[in-house]
Amino acid sequence: MNQLGYPHPSARTSSPTHTHRTTAELKLRKGAGRHYLVQSNLSSGTELALVEVRGSWAHVYVHRIYGWLPNIYLEPIPAAIEENVEGNPEVDSGSRVLSRYSLIEATHLTTATLNLRQGSGTGYPVLKVVEQASKVRMVLQQGLWSQIQFGQLLGWVPSMYLQTLPSRPAKGGLIAVPNQRALTTIQLNARRGPGDHHSLARILQADTAVVIVARQGAWRQIDRDGEEMWIPASQLRTVY
Repeated sequence: MNQLGYPHPSARTSSPTHTHRTTAELKLRKGAGRHYLVQSNLSSGTELALVEVRGSWAHVYVHRIYGWLPNIYLEPIPAAIEENVEGNPEVDSGSRVLSRYSLIEATHLTTATLNLRQGSGTGYPVLKVVEQASKVRMVLQQGLWSQIQFGQLLGWVPSMYLQTLPSRPAKGGLIAVPNQRALTTIQLNARRGPGDHHSLARILQADTAVVIVARQGAWRQIDRDGEEMWIPASQLRTVY
């Protein structure tokens, strides 16, 4: 078993079970880094077995070979399960909103009546039905699906049915934006404020996965492991 609880593919006597799929066209590399040789090119939607995760890179087994790719481009393959109806009292605690999101204002409006699901796919159970024109907050976008906060629930809906609400500048020109996944392009110094004159918060390596939560001028406020810090927009590559 690896650190994520998946059996190692080499331990199976038959073909390994696919646990994840790619959300973009990717290069399968020999090691955890962009400087390693490319072994194969994978198309979007390729199913594979996840072996382990190290930092922002995933070790996978696909097309009978082992390799590495950025884990931010992987999504779990939903299990074939029956949907729960609205009002199910046995809602998984993982669907509850994290406390740090509870006081953040809405960012989007639903353009249709939607099923709020536990995961990013129609195979996941329904937590609640969200009516058309409901205000929600987007927490994360992953492929064609978005994780949103609706009331006290955290769940997933198709991104195409979300309309962005106008952003309102806060004091000092800070503008909240829908949380957006990104990767750092180089090793850089993350600051405690939007500018090089602010104190150092952390040194981030190239290809570090972060979430953009706000912007101010040429700087972006990011979240990494629950810690908020600032880096220049020019040193980020948006994933979705």
